[in-house]
Amino acid sequence: MLQLMCTFQVLGVRAVESLRRRMRDDRGQTAAEYMGIVVIVAIIIAAIVATKPGQTIANDIKTKIQDIFQSQ
Repeated sequence: MLQLMCTFQVLGVRAVESLRRRMRDDRGQTAAEYMGIVVIVAIIIAAIVATKPGQTIANDIKTKIQDIFQSQ
């Protein structure tokens, strides 16, 4: 019984140490931060495009692009 309790204690200590190491390790954190920024920018762009000023901006951009390709 004592051996079993010691085994569980060692496994618990190892699990806690592993968790602490993983929490201190910041690999992949930068990618998650970039993804968050991309999502926020996408939401802002979608909100702008969905509004009337957004439609005006989109139409102006399309017009300018057409002007560029027609002038060549």
